Amino acid sequence: MLFTVKTKPDFQNEYYLQSQFPEYNSDIARVLDIGVVPTYGFNVGIISDLKLSNHFNLRFTPELQFGERILAYDIEYIYRGTTDTIFGHEKRISSTLLNFPLTLKYKGNRINNMRPYLLLGGKLSMDLGAQATKTVNANERDITVKLFRDDVYAEAGVGFDFYFNWFKMSTEIKMSYGLSQMMLFEKNIWADPIQSISSKVFQFNLTFE
Repeated sequence: MLFTVKTKPDFQNEYYLQSQFPEYNSDIARVLDIGVVPTYGFNVGIISDLKLSNHFNLRFTPELQFGERILAYDIEYIYRGTTDTIFGHEKRISSTLLNFPLTLKYKGNRINNMRPYLLLGGKLSMDLGAQATKTVNANERDITVKLFRDDVYAEAGVGFDFYFNWFKMSTEIKMSYGLSQMMLFEKNIWADPIQSISSKVFQFNLTFE
């Protein structure tokens, strides 16, 4: 799980006061760079499958997904005339996502007990841990980067069905790309330099039917 981050033009030239950067003692500070750190998560779901033809199935696979995303900041700040730099300060954003994927599955021809397939579709996602509706506490020492609750993803994947006597097991790799701008804009050092944030998820799934 990670983000795609687009920063504002010339964001390195914007300076922030102590109230906008309360985690460190500083007179003024500026952001030098913003990166993302990929993290692992976990999801569990159920499968609803409608066979359209010998090669096409329509699948609805609601799932509950747990994880977090990490933004990493390089920051230069000045305190009492002394300049210092922080590299890789992490802002962790935990998420509990309720996902509703609708996918078209195209199955190739069966080869012995194996059958390859492709996936294409989209999903609606609700972040149950979203912070965007919460008010800002001006005295807090750790400002939270707040995300909106709802997102829409485009999805694509590839996998293999393996047939056994009593069940079918599938392994698949799926990529999900968020289409919405997810961040609540606030005037602090963590949110203000960012123009847009969208979600990106790569999944390895095991399914049993």
